[in-house]
Amino acid sequence: MKLSRVILLVIAGLLSATALKGLPDKPDLPVKLQEPWQKLYKKQDQKGKYVIGLWAFDNVAGEEVKLVEDVSGNGHAGKLVGGVINSDGKFGSCLESFPGWPVTDERHAVMVKNHADLSPEGAFSVEMWISPGKKMEGYSGAVLLDKKYVSDTDYKLSFGGGKTGEIRTLKVELGFGKKSATWNSDRVKFETGKWYHIAFTYDGEGTVQFLVNGQLSGGGTIGGLGSIAPGIKDLSIGDRYGSNYHGFPGRIDQVRLSKGILEFRPVRIQRVSDRSVFNRMEKEVELRYRITNLQRSSLKKSTFSMQLGAQKTKVMQVPELQSGKSQELAFPLDTRLRPDSYQVATIFSNKGKPAFQLKESFPVTLVARKLPNEFPVLMWGGGLQELDRMKKIGFTHALGPRANYGKIWQAGKAVDPDTKERQQETRGQLDRALAMGITFASQSAPATYLRNNKKYQRVDREGKVFKGREDICGLFPEIQKFCYNTGVSMARAYGDLPAFGGALLHTEVRGHSRPCFHQRDIEAFKAATGLAIPKEVITQRGVNYKKLANFPKNRVIPDNDSIYSYYRWFWKKGDGWNKLNSELNRGLKTSKRSDFWTWYDPAVRVATTYGSGGDVDVISQWTYSYPDPIRIGLATDELLTMASGAAHKQDVMKMTQIIWYRSQTAPIAKPGKKGPEWQAAWEREQPAAPFITVPPMQLREAFWTKIARPIKGIMYHGWASLVPTKSDGAYRYTHPETQFELTRLINEVIKPLGPTLKTVPGVKGDIAFYESFASQMYAGRGTYGWNGGWVGDA
Repeated sequence: MKLSRVILLVIAGLLSATALKGLPDKPDLPVKLQEPWQKLYKKQDQKGKYVIGLWAFDNVAGEEVKLVEDVSGNGHAGKLVGGVINSDGKFGSCLESFPGWPVTDERHAVMVKNHADLSPEGAFSVEMWISPGKKMEGYSGAVLLDKKYVSDTDYKLSFGGGKTGEIRTLKVELGFGKKSATWNSDRVKFETGKWYHIAFTYDGEGTVQFLVNGQLSGGGTIGGLGSIAPGIKDLSIGDRYGSNYHGFPGRIDQVRLSKGILEFRPVRIQRVSDRSVFNRMEKEVELRYRITNLQRSSLKKSTFSMQLGAQKTKVMQVPELQSGKSQELAFPLDTRLRPDSYQVATIFSNKGKPAFQLKESFPVTLVARKLPNEFPVLMWGGGLQELDRMKKIGFTHALGPRANYGKIWQAGKAVDPDTKERQQETRGQLDRALAMGITFASQSAPATYLRNNKKYQRVDREGKVFKGREDICGLFPEIQKFCYNTGVSMARAYGDLPAFGGALLHTEVRGHSRPCFHQRDIEAFKAATGLAIPKEVITQRGVNYKKLANFPKNRVIPDNDSIYSYYRWFWKKGDGWNKLNSELNRGLKTSKRSDFWTWYDPAVRVATTYGSGGDVDVISQWTYSYPDPIRIGLATDELLTMASGAAHKQDVMKMTQIIWYRSQTAPIAKPGKKGPEWQAAWEREQPAAPFITVPPMQLREAFWTKIARPIKGIMYHGWASLVPTKSDGAYRYTHPETQFELTRLINEVIKPLGPTLKTVPGVKGDIAFYESFASQMYAGRGTYGWNGGWVGDA
C-alpha cells in the first residue's frame, strides 16, 4: 500500500479517510519542537536565551537562610521560607509545600526577589512538575506560583474548582494594569503521590493554553488584552504571595519561566479545514487535519484513531513520521446524523520510544436544512458582527462579505478578494452564521470602484468628462472582465460556505447614467441600429417633444425613430450597467451553487423597460413609506412588470426603508421660527437627527402593501435606526417599538405563511396603470423609482 494513499477505516459507518500524505508545515506555522520536559533540563534547555528562570531545588546553600539556586544562570535565586527541600523529587530534590489558611496562616514557599525579567513582555510560558500530597484532599485553591497577589499586575497559577476528590481544574490569573483576567483549564484527575507535568502558555494577546503531561487541557481567548503589566512583588513558588497563605500540599520540581510560547506536546494535531458547521445532508463534506511530529526523533510505530460522538472508535496505522514533518489527513463526514453539536475525538498513540498517547477533540455542528421556499427577510446593514440581534429580530438574510477591488483590478485576474487573515475571519463568521440560521450576501460593486478613474468616465460630445457625479462607461471590455474576475474571486473564497448565499450587484448606479460619446459608444449604437446618435440626445431622461421640429401631431412615434431607437438601446444596453451586472453574476455563479442568487436594486431607478439589472435572479427597489405606505405598491408593480419581460426568469423582492428623511416628515423649524409646542422624546434628545426611525404603523402598512403582491422576499435598510447602536452617524434610533413590530410581523406572518406566499400567484387587478416608455423619453413622464409625490399628479 502506498503511503500517499493510505485508506482509513470507516468509523461506525460515519467517517472514512481518503488520503494521508506528507506535507511541509505552513509558512505561518513554524515547527517548534517539543521541550524535553520528561527529563532534567540541561544545556540549552537549562541556560538558553529564552529561559528566564529555572529552579530545580537540587542546589541549596546556607544554614539559617537557605537559598535555592536559579540554575538558568540568570541570578534569580530564591529564599526558602517555610517550605522544605525534599530529597524525593521528580529529578533529585524538590520543594515541598504545605496547606496554609485555614489550617495555619503561614508561608510555605521559595521567594524570588522581584526583577523586571520576571515580568516578561509579550508571550511567555510557565511549567513545573507537581505531586499532590494526601492533605490536598478537600483543600481548595492551592497556589502553585504567585507574583500577582491581589494586584492587577503579573501572574498567578493555582488550583481552581474541586473541593473534594482528585478531579481539579487549574486557574491562571493575569494582571494588565487596570484590570485582571482569569482562565480555567479542563477538569483533570490528579492522583495523590503521582507526578504530573503542568504548564500554561500566554501568547501576549489574550490566549492562554493549559497542558498536563503534554496534553492540551483547555484555556481560551479573551479579546482586547496585550502584555501583562509588570508588578513590584516577589515571585512566590509553592504558595500565595501573602496572607491568607494558601500553599500547595505536595511536592514541586523543575519550575521554569520562559519567554515565548513553548511546545510541550509530542505531536501537534491541527484542524486544517476552517469549517466546523455543516448543513445536515450536505454533500462532499470533508474534515482535514494535519499531524506534525514535534519529537526530536522520528515516530515509527504510531496509530491514529477517531471517534465521532458515541460511535465506536476505529484505528489506523500511521507511516513513519520524521521529526518536524507533517502529514495531512482528509476525512469525509457523513452528514446524515441528526442536527446537533458533536465532538470528533482523536487519539494519536506511539508505541515506540518514547511511548505516549495524545488526545484532542474538535467540535462539529450539524444544523437542520432550511425548509423549502424559505421567504427571505433581508437586512441591509448590521453586518456579520450583529448576528445575535439580527437573529432575535427574525432576519434570515443580511449583507456581509466584500472584496478588495483594488487588489483584483491590479491583478487583472481572479485572486483572493482580501488578505488571508481577513478572509479567514470572514469564513469563521460565515461558519457561525450557518449555525445561527442566517445567510449572508455580498455587496459587490467592482465597476463602482472605477468611477474616479478618468480613463473610463463618460464623456460629452467634445470628449470632456461630465462634471458633477462621475460615472464609468460600462462598454469598456476591461471593466466587464473586471466584474467577472471579481465574481470568480468571491466564489472561490466563499462559495463553499452555505451561509454565503447571494449577492447584491452594483447598487444605486443607473441614476448617474447619461449618454456617452466615446468612439466605442458611437460604434456600438451604429452596430446595433445602423444609425448615428441623434444630435438631440443630451441627457438620459430623453428630449422635450415640444422642442422637436416636425414632431408628429398625433404624437405617435414610429419604431424606427432615431431618438426613440437610441434611448431604447441606451436603457437596455448602451449605458453598460446591465452587461456589467451580467458579467459579475456570471463570475459569482462559477461556484455552481444552485441555491446562490443575485439581485439588483434600485431596479426602478430607470426608464421602464424590461430586463432591468441584466442577468440577475431578482430585482428589487427601495421605497420610503411616505407620503403614504401604499405608494410602495406602485414600485412593486413596476418591478413585477419589468421582470415579466426579462429574457430569463426573474423574481421580485421589495425593500422598505426603515429611515425617514427628517426634512420631509418632521422638519426642524427654520431659524427665527417657533417650533411645535409639544416635542417627542427623540426631538428633545436628538434635535438635529437627519434620518429618523419609521413609526411601527407605517412599517406595518408598508409590509402589507408589499406582501399583497407575488414577491419572493422583503428587505429593510437602516440598521442604526432600527436598533440602538454606538454609531453617531446620520441614521438615528428614534422609535423603540419599530423593531418589535417588525419581529411580530415576521413571526406571525412570514414564518408560517412565507412558503405559501412564495408559491401563490398574484391576483389580477381591476385597474391597470399604463406607463409608456415613449412618454417618458419625450414628455418627461415616469417615476424613476422616486416616491416624493403621486404619479397621477403629472
